[in-house]
Amino acid sequence: MSKYHSIKARCEQNHVHDSKKEARRCNDLNLLEKAGKIKWLKQQPIFSLQAKFRWRGKGIRAITYRADFSYFDIESKMFTVEDTKGYRTELYQLKKKLLIFRMRDRDDFLFLES
Repeated sequence: MSKYHSIKARCEQNHVHDSKKEARRCNDLNLLEKAGKIKWLKQQPIFSLQAKFRWRGKGIRAITYRADFSYFDIESKMFTVEDTKGYRTELYQLKKKLLIFRMRDRDDFLFLES
């Protein structure tokens, strides 16, 4: 079980996911990639929200966001970041806003939640 009490599940490509819902979405995205509808599908991509830095001699860690999937949608010409959530924590909501803020000037960026 994950920290939110969902049951871990495997998709058809044998990746382990945090939920059955996420595993089903992985299967769907892999089919879309095979059909040529999307490309560059990544599992658990990590995005830097703030780089690490030093302050008064102390190292401050970077802030990152790990999405469930990212890919390029060929038809819409959009770089898509997708998260499959059962429960939206305050930390998730904050990191989502920071990611959207970082990507706000890109006309080809789309964030999806399911």
